[in-house]
Amino acid sequence: MNAQRLKVLLVDDEETVLATTAAVLSEDFDVYPAREAGSALRLLALHRFDVLCTDFHMPGRNGMDLLREATRLHPHLAGVLVTGYREYLDRKDQQQAQGLFYLVLKPYRPPDLIAMIRRAAEATRLKREMSLITSGLAERKRGTR
Repeated sequence: MNAQRLKVLLVDDEETVLATTAAVLSEDFDVYPAREAGSALRLLALHRFDVLCTDFHMPGRNGMDLLREATRLHPHLAGVLVTGYREYLDRKDQQQAQGLFYLVLKPYRPPDLIAMIRRAAEATRLKREMSLITSGLAERKRGTR
């Protein structure tokens, strides 16, 4: 097993929720907290994360917008969207969101969130590996011409 801890960018505008969730997750992951999308994007520019875990409802850019922007900048990044609103997505958003994130509904049990973050991190790892394999095949193909 890889001894390196997974890096999780955690975003929530509620300070107490952010602090509590960060404390719970820090037992298993290296957690980088942010209170809004702009701060999260600045952290994304500085660090390579395995998972972006964000609340949906935030002032300014919501969690869905943040996930879209983050995965545009870092295509291998997997996201976990946390929301208390089951009906937060309209049909168009649900279709656009396919494969963009894993969904966790509030209230959740901490072990469930940890398991979902691990699942998302595995998706990130697989995307990175596939990218390396694909780029290696492309280089080999160019070299045989």
